Amino acid sequence: MGLFRPYQRTDAAETSEDLATSTDATGGGAARKSAPTPTRKQAEQARRDRVRPTLTKKERKARERQIRRDRDDRQYQQTELAPERILVRNFIDARWTFGEFVWPILLLSFAVFIAGSFMPQLTYWATYAMWAIIVLIVCESAYLWSKFRRLLAQRLPNAPRKGLLMYMTSRTITPRRFRRPATAIDRGADY
Repeated sequence: MGLFRPYQRTDAAETSEDLATSTDATGGGAARKSAPTPTRKQAEQARRDRVRPTLTKKERKARERQIRRDRDDRQYQQTELAPERILVRNFIDARWTFGEFVWPILLLSFAVFIAGSFMPQLTYWATYAMWAIIVLIVCESAYLWSKFRRLLAQRLPNAPRKGLLMYMTSRTITPRRFRRPATAIDRGADY
């Protein structure tokens, strides 16, 4: 549309009606609404659903399970990062222990125990072997605990000892590749 000739039109010119119904955001025209404005009640309900969504029973259980799992992971990490726990892990991981080899020996004695149904004398020997293994584990744990207590008093004098003996024993009888958290040092290394 020309400035001084309003009666002349070109094909590219737009009318004021075209501009009013334009949905282009860059055109500056008014865009039509796709839905009516929600009522106050509907807006409040939508806000509540965003903050605390209504879930089905299955979704709620899955969400609670995930929250518990996350909380347990955080507590586990917090517990495992305690300096006395790190010292126990390094103390055990830096040495060879009899407890690491307990599981294969126990499996062998169980096999002998089962084979004892054919030869009753084997059952007695398998039973004695199991008791001997338990006694050796207890003796080794007592020996390692006495050494570790001195080390703990030297390095971390005010550290709590609660639960450390059982933690040390369970780590001792777990094969090295299955220990969690994984071993951080090699055997014979300084810690």
